[in-house]
Amino acid sequence: MNLAFAILNRDLKIAFRSGGGWFYALFFFAVFTALAAIAFGPSLSALAVAAPAALWLAAALAIQFAAADLFERDMNDGSLRVIAAEQGELAPYALAKTALLALTAAAPLIIAAPFFLTMLGVSLVQGFGAALLLLIGAPALLFIAVLTSALSTGLRAGGLLAMIIAAPFAAPVLVFGVTATKAFFAGGDLFGPESLILGALSLFMAAATPVFAIAALRVSLE
Repeated sequence: MNLAFAILNRDLKIAFRSGGGWFYALFFFAVFTALAAIAFGPSLSALAVAAPAALWLAAALAIQFAAADLFERDMNDGSLRVIAAEQGELAPYALAKTALLALTAAAPLIIAAPFFLTMLGVSLVQGFGAALLLLIGAPALLFIAVLTSALSTGLRAGGLLAMIIAAPFAAPVLVFGVTATKAFFAGGDLFGPESLILGALSLFMAAATPVFAIAALRVSLE
């Protein structure tokens, strides 16, 4: 755990001192939401219908975008190889990187979601409910981004490859996330079957991802 905290502390300092690394996901989310509002036109009813899909697609793309080079810098400067050689295991390292992505990408999106949704004709109260649903499903998107980033580490055009790999994994999360949000907007049912399945997907990805992500990083080091 000491190693995990040390890596997380280092990466957080780099993210905030670099002047924007932590901000890219939130900026992408804001731009995507604004463009969606323009594309669907001035009709508030049309915007409200499209809001759940725009919210979840923007969140998935923003988190994936933020995770594109999650391991790449450490691979290029040799830090990852040194950690693997000295520690013998990569679990604390993967934990630190996952926490970094959660703090710098997922958390700002969840906090800002209710306010960005007002551009899509969603009331602030409904926006907070949608943000709670996003909180339930965001871990699944987060772990998918970590896994695909690990799989594409060290490969040319790794960011684009990670996006392609993530698509089939993210599809069920997007389907149930959009369905749960629509159900909440329609009837106010925040914890319906769709949101329970969304939570189950997050738990499943949290359990399965670390093993495969660590294995992918070890393959990249060989």
